[in-house]
Amino acid sequence: MSVHNPELREILVPRENAGRQVVRDFLAEQGVTDAEDRTVTLVTCVDGLVFDRLVNGGSVSSQEIRGLVAAALR
Repeated sequence: MSVHNPELREILVPRENAGRQVVRDFLAEQGVTDAEDRTVTLVTCVDGLVFDRLVNGGSVSSQEIRGLVAAALR
């Protein structure tokens, strides 16, 4: 439903920020050829994982983050 709500769509659009740049630079340094697309995917996955834990309780383990990073590097 969020894509049909202009206010939510505006909030959910990925924004350029320092964290995203760090991820993009890291992926590019690791030789990822489509670093921009992988950055969007990785940041979205991490955001989703953190959001899930905020809503459902618990914490995000470093192992979970490493798994997402490893997937982005493939």
